[in-house]
Amino acid sequence: TSFLDSPTLALINSGTVQITNSSYGNGCNDGYTTVSQTVDTQTKDIPSLLHVFSAGNSGTSNCGYGAGSGWGNITGGHKQGKNVIATANVFFDGSLVNSSSRGPAHDGRIKPDIAANGQNQNSTRENNLYQSFGGTSGAAPGIAGVSAQLYEAYGDFNGGALPQSALIKATLLNTASEYGNIGPDYKFGWGIVNGLRAAKLIEDGRHLTATVSQGNSNNHTINVPAGTTQVRFMAYWSDAPATSGASPALVNDLDLVVTDPSSDTHLPWILDETPNPTTLDLPATNGEDHLNNVEQVLLNNPVAGDYDIEISGFNVPVGPQEYFIVYEIISESLTLTYPNAGESFAPEETESIHWDATNTTEDFDLEYSTDNGSNWNVIATVGSDVTNYGWT
Repeated sequence: TSFLDSPTLALINSGTVQITNSSYGNGCNDGYTTVSQTVDTQTKDIPSLLHVFSAGNSGTSNCGYGAGSGWGNITGGHKQGKNVIATANVFFDGSLVNSSSRGPAHDGRIKPDIAANGQNQNSTRENNLYQSFGGTSGAAPGIAGVSAQLYEAYGDFNGGALPQSALIKATLLNTASEYGNIGPDYKFGWGIVNGLRAAKLIEDGRHLTATVSQGNSNNHTINVPAGTTQVRFMAYWSDAPATSGASPALVNDLDLVVTDPSSDTHLPWILDETPNPTTLDLPATNGEDHLNNVEQVLLNNPVAGDYDIEISGFNVPVGPQEYFIVYEIISESLTLTYPNAGESFAPEETESIHWDATNTTEDFDLEYSTDNGSNWNVIATVGSDVTNYGWT
């Protein structure tokens, strides 16, 4: 549990292992511990190393955050690290499993980071057997697996080089499918993992990196084409480890400001970490963030043109600080993600039809054809906020 045992250190120091996954609990709402410090230090020292954790299965517990049962119950200091990923658990249809641990982190930072399906899944087990499994321990390996695919995609487009884990984490968060409250929240984090969008961001090279020092700022120009339905700009940095017990745990504080072609400025999402159950469940607003090492500006139906992305060093005692900017430009309002060609279905089994929808307001009509599209048969009509359907 210390992440300092000899086998772990040997594997990550040699580069044999780039992504770790573990799902044990180690306390509840323990704050920024010596183990938090260790995993953050390892990520800073080995930039390609990514630690992936479960968020925990204490979603109904009261672990002393101050908002009563159901909040602030991430199970372990290592999961509260700044440079790691803590994963929430959802059913196949995107609904949150009640036992999935919720944020905030001890100091009010956004936790969990992201969500994945980890409930009622069939999985392998020892001795060449299978098991039906559920929990954040099932969700976290999904994030580790998608991350491995993103490492491979990055290598394919960059001469076999390994990406920094900061880029992969930023990509996962910025391309996640919106669930829960609009923007980040303390249940789903930044949303449910969307491997297709994440891979496309890597393949399209929609990312850049630079460094900034205390009191200085950098400006980057990103062009948003006509017909864009939604654009997301995210700044992320692997932060220096804090001292054990630090609250807030953020060491280097960078600020993101986006200026659109009309010279209007846009600030990132922020959450109210006040230990009150009503406040913690409120949707994100916009403002200056001095807690998290990730900031996102999201704009719906943006005007075409050049957008100025300013990154400033608000407080950088351990600098200069390297950061990544990733950007997601969504032009298709509706994308069918499963099935997408070539699948075969067995009679009487239930298939989960999935689609991505951005800024859509009307109901969805689901139909199928058995004659190559000449005629269509109705499956169902579902609401405008639904993005999956179980079809028998």
